[in-house]
Amino acid sequence: MTAAEISARAEFAKHLARDAGALAGRYFRREIDFVEETKGPQDFVSAADHAVEALIRERLQKAFPADAMLGEESGGELGHNLWVVDPIDGTINFVHGVRYWCIAIAFIAAGERRIGVIYDPSLDELFWAAKGENAWCDETRIHVSPRDRLDHALVCAGYVPRHPLEEHLALKRRLHEAGVAVKDMGAGALMLAHVAAGRYDGFLEPHMHPWDASAGLLLAQEAGARIHPYPGPGGLVAGGPVIAAAPGIFDALERLALMR
Repeated sequence: MTAAEISARAEFAKHLARDAGALAGRYFRREIDFVEETKGPQDFVSAADHAVEALIRERLQKAFPADAMLGEESGGELGHNLWVVDPIDGTINFVHGVRYWCIAIAFIAAGERRIGVIYDPSLDELFWAAKGENAWCDETRIHVSPRDRLDHALVCAGYVPRHPLEEHLALKRRLHEAGVAVKDMGAGALMLAHVAAGRYDGFLEPHMHPWDASAGLLLAQEAGARIHPYPGPGGLVAGGPVIAAAPGIFDALERLALMR
């Protein structure tokens, strides 16, 4: 794929994320009413998720009909040129009226992450990256933090009920004992964007789906973060563990995360 083709897709994805965020915002403000549903314990979905994903799929199919799309809600087929989409990451926050959620769009060509876009409608911040072209928040280049000590670090440790609870609690204990300040804001893609922007020093979660992880991992890498290899041995659809952090704390954070 040529540089011009990647650039065209990146610009399209940035505009698409804003349009998708505008539609999601109408649901969030209850301008369009909806009833949330659950797919499992603390695993919410809503008409807003489906409507936003449908908008994204329709626009992508019209603009790039040969590209494939994998979405959280409606699935899809893998392809050489693949869009990976989470229409609303942080749905549990969204349905409770908490302003920490985002739109996440990634583009993967021949198995390589090439474009990552994350839009936060609540703060009107558009995080984006194309491979080899740095990471940005709107028109400002962003960088990971210079943090080099765990006992000075602010790290997000994601948890959902499909993760073994005892392992998560043991990890949090190890982090706290190392002096880390630990948060879980409930939207993995947005937390990864905030690692890229240097607001958090690291993020880790024992398993993330590709629609949650792909855009944020590229953003973090392009902003200077080190990341744990992703996906795992099961391939893209299976996902895998996610660790992304400032270089100065990555090794120590990875050791703590992988301890059993």
